[in-house]
Amino acid sequence: MKLFHNLAAVAATTVLGFGVISAPASAAGFRSCTTGSYDISDNVTGASNCDISNDFSQDSVSPNKPLTVNEAGFFGNTDWMFGGKIGSNSGYKGTSDGQSGSWDISNVIKSTWDDVMLVFKSGQGTQLVGYQLNDAVSSGTWESPFEKAAFNFKGKNTKDVSHISVYYREEQETPKKRSIPEPTSMLGLLGFGVFGTVSTLKHKQKQEA
Repeated sequence: MKLFHNLAAVAATTVLGFGVISAPASAAGFRSCTTGSYDISDNVTGASNCDISNDFSQDSVSPNKPLTVNEAGFFGNTDWMFGGKIGSNSGYKGTSDGQSGSWDISNVIKSTWDDVMLVFKSGQGTQLVGYQLNDAVSSGTWESPFEKAAFNFKGKNTKDVSHISVYYREEQETPKKRSIPEPTSMLGLLGFGVFGTVSTLKHKQKQEA
């Protein structure tokens, strides 16, 4: 019985180990675009999600440094790639700054782009605001998300946008499937192994007796 309890303890530890390994990491450093006091979630047409950074006000795309959006982890991802700036880079059409305007990336968007987001930057007293776009959406309009109620800055009600950056994530290739037992199958195999070990020991004890 003592041996059986020891094996059962090993099995339980193994199961708990799988739980620890598979626990998803939670994103942090953002606040909601919608509260009882303000709602800037719909300031960009064609967007499915919105994030306000708590930590970053600059939008660095320097090749010698990590992208700011990856340091922040917008929408839980750290593998964003910089495409271009609306109204500045070739193919990234639209209004680059001000209170409102349009955006159009239909000439540059590729089928391999898995996710696309627009990141808005203003100035002092604000942080970066990201809008994740719906699939197959490549153009739309925008209004400045830098409203006083959302950022509580001094001065006028809404601050101008200084620029809008476009980021995307490349579609990941599906790796070759390997035959890996699922957790439920592994539990079954583990239980079968424990049962077999106990049965073998009992048989050996009978022979010795």
